Amino acid sequence: MQRIEFRPYDQVSVCLEQVLNGSPADETEVVWLERRHGWATCRGRRGVLERPRLTVLVRVVEAGRLGLFRTDTADSNLLESGVRQALAMAKVQPRIGKRPILPTDTRELRAPPQLLDREISRLDPRSARSLLQRLCGKEEEDARLTWSEAHLAIFNSHGLRRSAASSEVSLQVVASTQPGGGRTAGSARTLEALDPEGIRRRARRNHTSGPVVPLPSEPVPILLAPEATVELLNVLNAFAFAGRSYLDGTSFLSRYRNVQVFDQSFNLRDDGTRGGLPFPFDFEGSAKRRLDLIVHGKPSTPALNQYQGAAAGLEPTAQAVGGQDSLFSNLFLLPGPASEAELLAAADGGISIGWLEPPECFEPSQLRIRAVARSVRRIEGGRLGPPLPDFVWEESLLRALARLRGVGGMEVLRSTPTTPLGGISAPAIVLAETEAIVPRTVPPISPPHQDPRSRRQGSRRHRRWPRQDRRRRTTV
Repeated sequence: MQRIEFRPYDQVSVCLEQVLNGSPADETEVVWLERRHGWATCRGRRGVLERPRLTVLVRVVEAGRLGLFRTDTADSNLLESGVRQALAMAKVQPRIGKRPILPTDTRELRAPPQLLDREISRLDPRSARSLLQRLCGKEEEDARLTWSEAHLAIFNSHGLRRSAASSEVSLQVVASTQPGGGRTAGSARTLEALDPEGIRRRARRNHTSGPVVPLPSEPVPILLAPEATVELLNVLNAFAFAGRSYLDGTSFLSRYRNVQVFDQSFNLRDDGTRGGLPFPFDFEGSAKRRLDLIVHGKPSTPALNQYQGAAAGLEPTAQAVGGQDSLFSNLFLLPGPASEAELLAAADGGISIGWLEPPECFEPSQLRIRAVARSVRRIEGGRLGPPLPDFVWEESLLRALARLRGVGGMEVLRSTPTTPLGGISAPAIVLAETEAIVPRTVPPISPPHQDPRSRRQGSRRHRRWPRQDRRRRTTV
């Protein structure tokens, strides 16, 4: 089967210039995004390499009103017609007095190093599977490799011209699907920076076998592995810092901005210029910059694009993700001074959670979540002890993150659905006594070689709890 490549930039540029030249709107912007995903596993199904998928977003501003048109075709005539449809939509939108609404900064940006890895561009399921089999050998471990490549171009009528190509690769290793089985993950822009051996070693180090002991019935401290901490930050990003949540009042940030809500050791930053999975600009073409979102427990600003910033009367944060929403795309929970031994000592008598299935946020205003906890172990005498059964954990993030006992120093980077073209980096953390843990029947862990998008995964037998995933999934 012939491999279908991305469209050349010269062709993209000609098409976008034609659309801009034919637009009668006060301001016009065209966003062109092509992405291709692939995955492979060590065992089970071999994998898939998708053909590039195109999304084009046309945004117009007429008399201070914003209109949108979205399509998956590259026909310039259809895009010119889409400008008219966006103008029609703009007529019924509320007027924003501040103008211009689209970015006007046309200076040349310095792209972070190594955004695109040619080795990832050449990956296919066969070569990726060979890499995983060399990694796992004849052990019982299983692994899943996912990768993507994205080409983004943004043109607007103010003379802004931005384009960049990036790659991303993620590895998930499962030492065992039984209770107490080690499970780790990591992401990077390049295969060289991924460190597959390091991810595998952590999975083996966190793995244990033996008799499963009962869960505690009283409140106990919880040690969250970096992979689990990332899932909490993913919820925080989607339901607290999203621009749409802030403007419609469902985010706690609309009531407690610049108020100490979290523990003083909780410091959160967004920085798309370096480290993590950097990208030089957002989906409006605005240049990324370093932003301190939570300083010593005080949250400062939500993610806001140009339009949302004008509506809220706040400074835009260059975090547009397409359409009318914004999310922080390169989050860092700043590491603390605690070593691994100190974290275990702080959580002595409690439990360690190595993995959280994607949480469900069922009460956004209080950030109450429900998630299945995996790779659970008892902590006894400052060391990891016997395995515990998987259980359902319910907690309020506002309450949990207000009582940290420690923040570790070793970070893990993962790409998530709320960080398009970016990722979240976080260390392990220790929460003080959590709410009482009530064991519930949960389904067995899904091996990473099962494709979650397959029909078989959608059947009742193989559906993972919870059935409804309420995380915001963002596309241009």
